[in-house]
Amino acid sequence: MKKLSRLQSGTLGELLAIAKLNTLGCLAYISPEGAPGHDAVVVIDGIARSIEVKTRQFTRLRSEITRWPVDMKTKGDADFFIFIELDLRDMSPTFYVLTNAQARQAFKDYKGGGNCTPANVRKLAAANDFSALITDLSAPKQVDVAI
Repeated sequence: MKKLSRLQSGTLGELLAIAKLNTLGCLAYISPEGAPGHDAVVVIDGIARSIEVKTRQFTRLRSEITRWPVDMKTKGDADFFIFIELDLRDMSPTFYVLTNAQARQAFKDYKGGGNCTPANVRKLAAANDFSALITDLSAPKQVDVAI
């Protein structure tokens, strides 16, 4: 079995994420080509939030996935990150949804780039658990008021 190109894998992951979000009752859209800092937008309770989608693929074992490359300098403003493990045997995705703060926790910065490792991502989010989207939006927001 041959792996998809990086572009094919990334595009497929974005489409799978949008489809999944819509099946959960969210309004989700692919961002316009070249939109800075994110791949998708999800609207929950009337609030638009940005999502960065990162997809890695495997042909036999999910341990083939050793990292999700992330450039926090350009992608670090996304509200959420969806990390996808794509099983090419049956094209089934496993989704990990992290808030921006969680993605930063999972991030390892290296000279010339950075990664979120599967072990760190899995510690912070359960597979196919999209509750971070709902929880984040229902949490009371802290508002600073200058007097």
